[in-house]
Amino acid sequence: MGLRDILVVLDDGPVSEGRLQLATRIARQQGASLSAVLLRSDRTIPSRVARKVPHLALTPGTSAGLVAAALWEETGLRDEPEFLEQRVRDCHRYLERGGEWYCLDRPDPEALAKLAKAADLVVMGQVNPGAGAVPPWFRPEDIVVHCGRPVLMVPYIGTFAELGRRVLIAWDGSREAVRALNDSLPIIASARMVTLMTIRSDFRGFQSERVAMQNMLRHLARHDVLARIDETLRGESTIHDVLLSRTVDLAVDMIVAGAYHRSPIREALIGGVSRGLLRHMTVPVLMSH
Repeated sequence: MGLRDILVVLDDGPVSEGRLQLATRIARQQGASLSAVLLRSDRTIPSRVARKVPHLALTPGTSAGLVAAALWEETGLRDEPEFLEQRVRDCHRYLERGGEWYCLDRPDPEALAKLAKAADLVVMGQVNPGAGAVPPWFRPEDIVVHCGRPVLMVPYIGTFAELGRRVLIAWDGSREAVRALNDSLPIIASARMVTLMTIRSDFRGFQSERVAMQNMLRHLARHDVLARIDETLRGESTIHDVLLSRTVDLAVDMIVAGAYHRSPIREALIGGVSRGLLRHMTVPVLMSH
């Protein structure tokens, strides 16, 4: 079954537009409804004067991003919740499907998690520590852990015209890795290349996991997804550094990973590997917990 209900999380920073466009493309490919929630920061300025924002009249041949970017800069409406809401309504017209609009203007991560629980996929942005556009109470890793839904994290740097065509799946046999792989199936159904990658400290780890990985290849093949195995020794590098390095080598456009951390000292529900990906990602990362 494909995705039918997508939630995109927006803020008043300039990269929200790209995130909205990506979520709209996924919704169109999946035949899904698109809802949006705005996280207002201290610099979000409510409208003092009612202004009519021009509709973008989205069509499949329209470069909506260029039009929106021009409005964003020229009209000074980038801090206006009304502008963002109308952008979302324009996307609804383009998709010919409905959706909801939410605006959270106070520190309430529980409210955001509740909205996320009622979606098939949540699209969120990586926090840019230098932008100051995201409320200080907002921690994407908390949403990943508590919402129980797959979360697609989008880097704050870069544009992502394609998604799910060349995919790297981080695999270690854990429940979280299984959950993430299966949650990704609607997006990777038409992938041209899928790599099931396991990273170990020594070759014995590969031997113990090889049968399980072959089983996952058969599982993917029964969903018409052809994949291959990549076994990599980590050496002196961190696991997330190895994953990101292979992302470049394979020209990957999406990483799939479980949100977890196995450690004798559990510093948090989401730990080193997952946090490293969230901080240093260069392509969108789909995570499940």
